[in-house]
Amino acid sequence: MPDRLPVFVVGYDASPPANAALAHAASLAPGGRIIVVHAHEPAPKQLDERWRAILAADQEARSKAILDALPEQVAGALDGIAWESMSVDGPPCPALCRVADELDADAIVIGTHGYGRLGAMLGSVAHSLLREADRPVIVIPPRAVERIG
Repeated sequence: MPDRLPVFVVGYDASPPANAALAHAASLAPGGRIIVVHAHEPAPKQLDERWRAILAADQEARSKAILDALPEQVAGALDGIAWESMSVDGPPCPALCRVADELDADAIVIGTHGYGRLGAMLGSVAHSLLREADRPVIVIPPRAVERIG
């Protein structure tokens, strides 16, 4: 039985660290597949149903706009790579873990903004993924962004 081609889930928010994470995943995935995921938080439960629906629609529209602009943002980094994008409802860490689980991804790749220890204590996405993911997590630190991107 031939080896299965690699699958990478990339957390994406259109930031320079996210672009670097995507470029790095593309360098690891020749012949494989990349799933670009933009997670958007659900509307707070404190809002009434009408406002939650309005906020949810706005979140989905913003997520779609970010993913639609992806080819321009990454300037050819995905050329020759099989990829698709997904807008997923939910906080980033559980959303990325859920997609990676559903697709049996080989790794999750993200860029980090590098807000330091305070950000980690407050639950940054990178910190949460390193605690909660059941597969390798590749984190692109801010100082590596120029090198990769």
